[in-house]
Amino acid sequence: MRLFYDPNDLPHAKKLHDERLTWLQELGAARLDQAKPDDAGFFFGYQHGVEQLREALARFPNIRDRPEEREELLRLDCILQRLNDHGIEVPTPRTWILRIDEQPPPDLEFPLFVRTPTSSWKRGGEQSKVQSLKQLDDEVELLRRAFGWDVPILARQWLNLAVAGSWMFGKAPQEIRVWLVDKVPVAWSFHYLHAVPNPKGFPPSNADLRHLAELAERIADPFQSRLIVADFVRDRKGRWHFLEAGPGAVAGTAHQSVFKHIARRLMGETTIMESDAVGGRF
Repeated sequence: MRLFYDPNDLPHAKKLHDERLTWLQELGAARLDQAKPDDAGFFFGYQHGVEQLREALARFPNIRDRPEEREELLRLDCILQRLNDHGIEVPTPRTWILRIDEQPPPDLEFPLFVRTPTSSWKRGGEQSKVQSLKQLDDEVELLRRAFGWDVPILARQWLNLAVAGSWMFGKAPQEIRVWLVDKVPVAWSFHYLHAVPNPKGFPPSNADLRHLAELAERIADPFQSRLIVADFVRDRKGRWHFLEAGPGAVAGTAHQSVFKHIARRLMGETTIMESDAVGGRF
């Protein structure tokens, strides 16, 4: 099992100061344009759209993720719906979906955090708190101008989050990304490590990590991707909440040891890594 990357993504990675493709090269990953039709492997990169992925992998039926596998994990509204359809319960802030030309639901509770199924407009902090219908209307209009007039809007119950530290966008929350290979939790990483190298509240306790691994395993169950990430955030009372999931092939991290551990597991290697305060294995 080999790892692959698209050399066309290298300038984008350099611009973002994203080291993942460099780490893949250090592990011996190959360029996708040099793959053979019968090669089996896993393809890392960026989310350029399902159609572009389908075209890129058309000649390589044994390289994953397949477009249909990745597509399942690209929209938060679809992820929440699938979890609901499968009766999977995890602690999740209540979320209302606002569709075009529909009135706000009568049970809407302020304050809220507002986003689209694929993107958060703001980076968090008090400036992201929507406290009235007027503010909600303003946010919805801005989001639809940017992402499309008919895009569904997700209005999420506001959480009072535990703070890990400060960065350019305000206060960074205590957020953990769980990495699952073949639906098994194999590693975790502090999500804002690139901005807050010494976060408050870390490392999490062993009990917290066991709890997050159990929740992540439930979340991954109805999806087919070989590599899935699930993001959790801690509130000021110490409770963990599921925020979103996604395809690990395009998910970021600044934790080199965690990323290489995950990559080696995808290749079928047995690896040992030392955990530290901001990331480690399960």
